[in-house]
Amino acid sequence: MNVTTTVVGSYPRPEWFRDYLRKVEGLQKELNVKVDEEIMKKAISEILDEQRRAGIDLPTDGQLIWHDFLLTIASRLDGFEMNGLIRYFDNNLYYRIPITRAKIKRSAEILYDLDVAFEIYRDIKAVLSCYTITKLSKNMFYKKYDEFLWDMCRAIREEIKRLESMGVKYIQIDEPSLIYAKRDELGLLEEIFKEITRVKSETILMTYFGSAENIFPEVLDFGFDVIGLDFVEGYEENLNVVREYDIHSINIGIVDGRNTKIEKVNDLKEKFEKIVSSDNFKIVYTSPNTGLEFLPRVKAYEKMELLTKLRGVII
Repeated sequence: MNVTTTVVGSYPRPEWFRDYLRKVEGLQKELNVKVDEEIMKKAISEILDEQRRAGIDLPTDGQLIWHDFLLTIASRLDGFEMNGLIRYFDNNLYYRIPITRAKIKRSAEILYDLDVAFEIYRDIKAVLSCYTITKLSKNMFYKKYDEFLWDMCRAIREEIKRLESMGVKYIQIDEPSLIYAKRDELGLLEEIFKEITRVKSETILMTYFGSAENIFPEVLDFGFDVIGLDFVEGYEENLNVVREYDIHSINIGIVDGRNTKIEKVNDLKEKFEKIVSSDNFKIVYTSPNTGLEFLPRVKAYEKMELLTKLRGVII
């Protein structure tokens, strides 16, 4: 079985880069301040080297200048303003709430920091979101939620088309809110995601913070090449999902990205074998179940090494 190791998105910043950002952003962490491109390139290069040294086949840029998952994407689009703080799911992390004040539009590059990373290493994964941003935002402009979601979809699709034209081969759409979607939303979401995934680049849907059983089997018709499931916080339920439904390609979130405890390789091997025994997957990725920003950098590195060790005992 061919197993590709990857990471979900975020990665702990190098300490020297963290100090640099404190100076340029100030105590209030001003949004989208000008970051020296050469300094950013040095930081991205450092964490790309770490990922590759740990044995990661498909790295990300680490989202090193992102304040948080929602804020960064929303603040790079027209129509949002940021105000107030709210807890990000059940993490010890708070984000500034995006509030819609006008029509959501994309007037500039969203992932301009990925452009810098792409100059360093071309086999890299872009990370975006759509549905989750609308669900965790406060809508003060649109009369109908559907209109809000469609405008968000169009903006994200424009960025994906730009990335594809650059030569980015892998596009990941992070949707942790999707596991809480109502059943009567799934028809609309199928239309939305079919539009987003209408590209030649490989598209990966990443769900985490729990089981995705609520969105099956409908999610299989959303158009994604790969479905990512959390086998740390939703192990039993997601195991039942892969046993019941025909998932051709999967991202197995198997290493705990929110706990510093280092799992035993044999325990991970046992879990992995249970997951893959139920289906003939065409593509298998293994990754942490979430981004690694929640961990100290040394632990993040050890978690990536675990994925490489796991592959060594299952192939």
